[in-house]
Amino acid sequence: MYAKYGSAAVAKQLGERKMALRDFQAALGLLLSTPIQHDSNNAITSVFDRLDLSPEERVSLSRLLPSRGFQFTAAIQHSWCKGRAANAAALTLSILPLEERRQIVEEWVSIGGGASSFFASEADSFLEFIARRLADPSHELTVARLEQAVHRANDAAPAFRPVDPAVYNAPDIELRRSKSAALVYFFAEPQRVFAALNRAEPLPPLSDRSYPVLFAPGLPGLFRPATDGEAALWEKLAAPVAIRELLGDKRTRQIVQDFVLIGAADRNQLR
Repeated sequence: MYAKYGSAAVAKQLGERKMALRDFQAALGLLLSTPIQHDSNNAITSVFDRLDLSPEERVSLSRLLPSRGFQFTAAIQHSWCKGRAANAAALTLSILPLEERRQIVEEWVSIGGGASSFFASEADSFLEFIARRLADPSHELTVARLEQAVHRANDAAPAFRPVDPAVYNAPDIELRRSKSAALVYFFAEPQRVFAALNRAEPLPPLSDRSYPVLFAPGLPGLFRPATDGEAALWEKLAAPVAIRELLGDKRTRQIVQDFVLIGAADRNQLR
């Protein structure tokens, strides 16, 4: 009985130590990836309070922060995160003024950006962060959405397989926009915008007319100009819609079918 109890107690202690070690390692990671003023007790405490750390571990970490080794490691980590973020949105950042570019990257890294090991996810999140800061409409916003759309479609393309067309025989199937697709509005002829980007030339003046371009993993080259009907369907699919509500005339049915076949729309059963 004693041996059984003793084993359980030891196992419990080992488990607790394992959890404590995990939290200690997590604290090190947070302190490395979260730029803080190391003389700010409030900032340090905010990191520590997220985890289950003993008073001794808190003291140990607090003493570690101002050390040269830790500061050097943190600087390397910060630089690596900035470089990773810059690569994730290279095209968008390239057309922004230098100071704005630096500020955006610094702000992104300061909230923990640039540290993800999943590049596509990191790129998508960072471009969304940038897009929220840009004027609408603007070429800068178009390029951010363009780059985001390419990342999404390109990431999904290798595993993409067209669906069985028999889906259209089930009117209770629900459709919505695919997370791997996007409709990007250009405010100049897309060819002119692409040419300017390729040559690193000034972008053309904004036009009163918009030019929608569809991105999807099942498209050759991942994108093509969108028709007015496709743009209208894309807007409808902002929220899930049953196929029976979309199947009007023959032309609309063809657009719905194309959207599913190229991966611009996902399917869900209505509940």
